[in-house]
Formats: sequence, structure tokens, C-alpha cells
Amino acid sequence: MRLPALLLLSLPLSAHAAPAQLVVSVASGAHETVTYSYPLETVKQELDLRESARYDVALKDKATGRDVCREAQYKTGLLLTLRPLTDSAADAHSVEVVGQVSELTSLTDGSALSCGKNQEISLAHRAFSDTVVVEQNRTKAIVIDGEHTVFLKIQ
Repeated sequence: MRLPALLLLSLPLSAHAAPAQLVVSVASGAHETVTYSYPLETVKQELDLRESARYDVALKDKATGRDVCREAQYKTGLLLTLRPLTDSAADAHSVEVVGQVSELTSLTDGSALSCGKNQEISLAHRAFSDTVVVEQNRTKAIVIDGEHTVFLKIQ
């Protein structure tokens, strides 16, 4: 009679065993380190740490002959895609890290129309890709372009 009661009491403990998590921390320049956790599945996870900025666009509509002015948006910063691959060992996992760093190289004023000025932007994009093996409870660091550092850990 005590054995079934003991099994029923231990059932909730075994049901709450947490699956492995991929913990991703990103340090960028002087900004504070941000940390995210994802379930360790073979599903791609996207981490968008880009900042949005606006600029003015002014153009002449050829169909109507009117000047059209509006705001547009560009994004600079770090964009990551993380994909855990199949297990390479019981306590280690391969993780594919693909990303891009975008930065503004120039913002210049262009032609002036009746409703405003056209601004022309130029962005530089640097792509990177790496596959790393992350061991259980050990941190793996990836340095990107000397400004961004990504720390991966499996808990």
C-alpha cells in the first residue's frame, strides 16, 4: 500500500524535469549583455538585435507628376540565426550560428523637392557562419568583428 503512494508522490518530480536549454548571451560594445534561452530542439531560432532608424525619402511620382515624401527605415546591428544540430555526444551539441552585422556607412542629403529632401543611405553588411560544439554547463564564446561576442551554453 505504501509503494503506490510513494510512486504517486514521485510522479510530479519526474514530470518537472526540464529539457535542455540553449542559453545565448550577447555582449556588444559598451551595451549591457543580453541573455536569451531557447529549448534545445533542431528548430531555427532567430535573434534580432538590430536597432531601427528613420530617414526621409522624397521622389517625383512619374504617373501623377506630384512630389511624394515619406519616412523610410533602416536597421543596423546584429542579426543571428541559431540552429542546434543533432547530438554529437550525450553532453555536447553542435550549434550552427549564422548571422550578419549591418552598419551605416553614410547618410547624405540628396535632391530637394517641394515637400522635403531626399536622404541617401549606404549600409555595410558583413555575414558570418560558424558551427560550434557546446558542452553541457560549459560556455563557448564566438567573437564577431571585434565588437560583438556571443556566449553559448547548454543547461
